[in-house]
Amino acid sequence: MSFVQMWPGTFCIALGRRFECVLPKDANNWTIHGLWPSNIMGCCPYRYLFPSDLVDLTSELNEHWPSFINLSNFQFWDKEWQKHGSCAGCVEALSSPDKYFRAALFLRTKYNIDSAFQRAAIIPSCIQSYQLSTFMTVLRPVLGDQYELQCVTDVQGRQILVQIKVSLHSNFSSSCIEDSDYNISPYKPCTSERMVFYFPTSQKFPRNPCP
Repeated sequence: MSFVQMWPGTFCIALGRRFECVLPKDANNWTIHGLWPSNIMGCCPYRYLFPSDLVDLTSELNEHWPSFINLSNFQFWDKEWQKHGSCAGCVEALSSPDKYFRAALFLRTKYNIDSAFQRAAIIPSCIQSYQLSTFMTVLRPVLGDQYELQCVTDVQGRQILVQIKVSLHSNFSSSCIEDSDYNISPYKPCTSERMVFYFPTSQKFPRNPCP
């Protein structure tokens, strides 16, 4: 499975124009993009997600798993549950909405990218860029070895960090990096051939924070 966190300052750059992109004023931390089980098709005890399923988690989810598109937070969580969570029935640790969303929040705490970057004095900037190896060195003690930094390229050709994907076994131990269909995804593995930018967030210009 994959646990993916995204950086709000870059997410809107790659988002298709069919979606409105709005960043809350407090969207200044790495947030959850998804917890995506794999190779479990055929064991899907599907059920709908109800607000009552998340009554004890709503506050944490609002902070760590917000929606930046034209869906409410709950609609976004429901979308993730229908697409990914409801098909994790054969994974005991994810076999209910409560377990699935608690697991994502647990992993967000375990893989704390914000703290790792703060300790290393890596800060969002429109001017400063970094070697890919700098990010890798800082993140390895926190994420282990089985993770992938994903970037987008803006209209000026700058390579910008947007997502970090950690590969896990069903018991949440480290797993081999899973293959992804990069032909259809706007997020590509960051390359060491170019410097990597880490843009700040911009509520006013979420699609172009660093013109």
